[in-house]
Amino acid sequence: MSFSMALGIGVLGCAAIAAVTFLAGRPRRMSHRVCAALGWLWVAGVVGLTFGTRSGGGRAVNVELLDVSNPADVRDFLLNILMFVPGGLLSASAGLRFAAAAACGFLGSLAIEVTQYLTSSGRTADVNDLLANSLGCVAGYACAVAVRAVFRRAVTETGGPSGRA
Repeated sequence: MSFSMALGIGVLGCAAIAAVTFLAGRPRRMSHRVCAALGWLWVAGVVGLTFGTRSGGGRAVNVELLDVSNPADVRDFLLNILMFVPGGLLSASAGLRFAAAAACGFLGSLAIEVTQYLTSSGRTADVNDLLANSLGCVAGYACAVAVRAVFRRAVTETGGPSGRA
């Protein structure tokens, strides 16, 4: 699957989820509807980036931990973290608890790595990708929780969203 095809499916799915949840009135909270639609778009993007881009080649499985002396490995690790940050943000926004969000990030990444191995797609199933993706989800969740705490503190100190005490 090419990245552009995955992105197209993501946009169409996002629009469909938004329309269906709006018409059905479920879930009741608008933020949960938005999270569902954006979640679909994010998953499609991850699939497109994972299977729609060229592989660096190499082995079918890599179980060696990150080689920090290799700039390409470090760059790949950081990009994998960034790719899963939206998953953590969306998990926190959807109201998942930390353990559930971390488990979703880990299991989603594990599913990707197992699929890469089983489909012989030419991609490497890599323990570093599993670690980076899980860290990205946790980092995104932590960012969302921190922003929420700052916002709540600001609302409490000012007496409400309008700024009146």
